[in-house]
Amino acid sequence: MQVKGFHSTLSTSIPLHARHEYAACNLFVLHELPADIIIDSFELNDHGLSFQFVGNTNLELPMSGVANESGWLLVAVKPEADLIVVDVPLHVRYGVPQEGHDPRHIIQLPPPTCFWACPSSYKSLHSTLPSQSPKFHLLNSSAQFEIFQHTTSSFLSFDIPVGNINHTLYIELCTVTVTLLAFVYVVQHCWTISKTLYYVHLKMQ
Repeated sequence: MQVKGFHSTLSTSIPLHARHEYAACNLFVLHELPADIIIDSFELNDHGLSFQFVGNTNLELPMSGVANESGWLLVAVKPEADLIVVDVPLHVRYGVPQEGHDPRHIIQLPPPTCFWACPSSYKSLHSTLPSQSPKFHLLNSSAQFEIFQHTTSSFLSFDIPVGNINHTLYIELCTVTVTLLAFVYVVQHCWTISKTLYYVHLKMQ
């Protein structure tokens, strides 16, 4: 599924019909997020999520100001029903301008990895997390993993508009012009006020 726009929610459905077999384990969802994608830690806290994020946390930078490295979001889930839905609000950074009429940028999201993290006594578990994923303090270093084979996500890509690189010069000129006009207006306004206050002061003497 493809989402058009800069803001959406990624919903992951996890069937847990055999959850009683993992009573001593903890359930997690691991998201690999392209550098284009932003998560707001305060927003996730407001949603009541227990999570750890490894990546660029600057929400204001456009894509031109960040390294092209994935971020990793690990969400701890309470396995309280046979079907769990994990909602993660996502946002998109402003993209790098491109050429062409109505340029757009497609951002692909890998499917999440849903897994049980179990005590080392679960010797029969041999799943491994993605090799490029970082270490998380939410995971016990001796944990054994069991990855789900069947989960569904609400969407796996963003389709966003980006600026036209041929318009960059005009935008920069307009920005400078508006900034200078605003500066002149503020200076003139301050000068008018200062003169008014000065005359009022003279009359009071």
